[in-house]
Amino acid sequence: MADLIVKSNLSGKKFDKAEDVTDLVEQIRNNNDQIGTLQLDGNSYGIEPLKEIGQSLQTCHNLRHLFLNDMFTSRLKDEIPKALYYLLVGLQSSRAEIVTLNLNDNAIGPVTMPTLLPFLRSEQFISLRQLYLNNCGLGIKGGTMLATVLSGFENLSELVIGRNRLEIDGIVEISSALSKLTTLERLELPQNGTKEEGIIHLCEALKQNRNLKVLNLNDNVLTTTAENLASALITLNKLEVLNLGDCLLKTEGAIIILSALDSLYRDKWCSRIREINISGNEIGSDAKEIIIATVETILETRENDEIKLKLDLSANNFGEETVDELKNHFGSVIDLIIDDDQGSEDEQEQTIGDDDSKLEDSNLSIDNKTSANDELDDNLLADPEALQKYLDTQYTDLESLCKRFFAVSTNGFNKTEKSLNKNTTIEIDALIKFGRKKFLKNESDFNLLNTLLAICGLLKAEDRSKSPRKDADLSGPILALARVAKEFGDDFNQKRCIKDLLLEKVKENRYQTLQNEIYSLIYSF
Repeated sequence: MADLIVKSNLSGKKFDKAEDVTDLVEQIRNNNDQIGTLQLDGNSYGIEPLKEIGQSLQTCHNLRHLFLNDMFTSRLKDEIPKALYYLLVGLQSSRAEIVTLNLNDNAIGPVTMPTLLPFLRSEQFISLRQLYLNNCGLGIKGGTMLATVLSGFENLSELVIGRNRLEIDGIVEISSALSKLTTLERLELPQNGTKEEGIIHLCEALKQNRNLKVLNLNDNVLTTTAENLASALITLNKLEVLNLGDCLLKTEGAIIILSALDSLYRDKWCSRIREINISGNEIGSDAKEIIIATVETILETRENDEIKLKLDLSANNFGEETVDELKNHFGSVIDLIIDDDQGSEDEQEQTIGDDDSKLEDSNLSIDNKTSANDELDDNLLADPEALQKYLDTQYTDLESLCKRFFAVSTNGFNKTEKSLNKNTTIEIDALIKFGRKKFLKNESDFNLLNTLLAICGLLKAEDRSKSPRKDADLSGPILALARVAKEFGDDFNQKRCIKDLLLEKVKENRYQTLQNEIYSLIYSF
C-alpha cells in the first residue's frame, strides 16, 4: 500500500527555476510507487518547477491525494494555467487514480478552468471523492464551467467551493449537476452571494444527496427561502453539522428551520447532529421556545451521547432577558455560544437615544480600535514614494492594513459636508495601492477585497471581533470604498462585487444622503 507523503522541506518560498525544486524531485523519483500523497501547499511554483515536478510524477502509479492549495502566490494570471498544465500532464502519464484534489486558495478563476477541465474529465479523476476549490475566484463563469464536470464524479463525497462569488447563476448550474449525484457527505458553499433562485435550485439538489453529514451555507441569503431549505432538511437524517450563520434567516426563517429539525428527529427518533450554527441571523426572542424544543428533541433522540451538542446563537437580537433564560435553561448540558447579542428591538430603540460619542466609539470593535487616531505627517503624505516605503514598514498582513483603512476613513469623514478630508483620501489611495502590490497573488485574487469589505462591515467576517458593531456609522468607509473601487476595476468579478455591495448599502435610510456621491464615484470607471 502506498502511504508515503512527499512534500517540500521549505515553506513560504518562491520557486522560479527547475533547480529550485531539485530536492523535492529527488524525493519523488526515489520513492515513485510508494507515494500516496503529494503536498505542494505553502510555496509558490512557477512554470519550470512544475514542469519538472510533473515529469517526475510519471512513474507514481499509486498516487491518490493531491494537495495543491495555495501554491500560486504572486503568480501572473496567464502563468497559472501553463504551470498547472505541465504538472497535470506529467501526472496523467502515471495513470494514477486520484481520490483527493485540493486547489484551495489559488486564483483559478475562469482563466484557468479551461486548462483544468480536460484533466477532471479524464479517467484519472473518475474515482475522485474529495474536491476542494475554496477561495479560487471562480465567479459565475468559472462555476458554470465546473458544473459541466461535477455530475461525472459518481463517487464524490466532499465538495468545498466557498468564497467564489458564484452568485445566483453559478449556484443554479452547480445545483443542476449535484442533482445527478447521490453520494455527497460534505457540501460547503459559504460566501457565494447567492439568493432566492439559487437557493431554491440548491435545495432540490440536497434532496438527492441524503447521505449529507456536513452542510455549510454560511453568508448566503436565505430570508425568503427558509421553507425550501426546511423541505430539504427533513430528508437529511444523517446530518451532523449545519452552518447557516449570517444567512439573514430572521426570526421567522429560524423558526421554520428549527421546526423542520424538530419534526425530522421526532419522526426518525435518531439524531446525529452535533453542531448547529444560526449566528448573525437577526433572530429575536420569539424563537426562544422552538430553540428549546428542538434542542431537547435532539438530546432525547441522540445516537451518540458522548459528543456534546454545539449551538451557536451569537450576534442575534434576542435581548438580555432571553439570552439569560437560554443560558440558564441549558446550563452545561450543551455547548451554547451566545455572545455579542445585538439586543432586542426594545433595547435597540433605547440605545438610539444615547450620546453621539457612544455611537462614534461603537464604530470600532475592540480589535479595530488600534491605530484609529494616528494621523500621518503632511510631509509624508505629500511624498508618494516615501509614503509607500513607510507603509511597507508598518503593514505585514492584510488585516492590519484594512483596519487602518477603516479607522482612517471613519475619522476622516466630515458629517456636515458628507465628504472625506484631503489627507484621508491620500492615505486610503496609498493603502490600496500598497495592498494590491504587496498582498495580491494576481489580478483575480479576492483576498484584499474580501478582507477590506469584511472589516468595513459590507461582508460578514468569520471572526466577528474584526467587524464594526451593528450600530456603527459606516458613512466614511462606504465613501472610501467607492473612491478606491476603481482600483479593482481590472477584474470584472471584483468590480461587480464592490459595486453591488455599495449600491445595496446606500439603499439603507441612514446612508441615502450619500447616494449621489457614491453613484458618481462607482460609475466613473
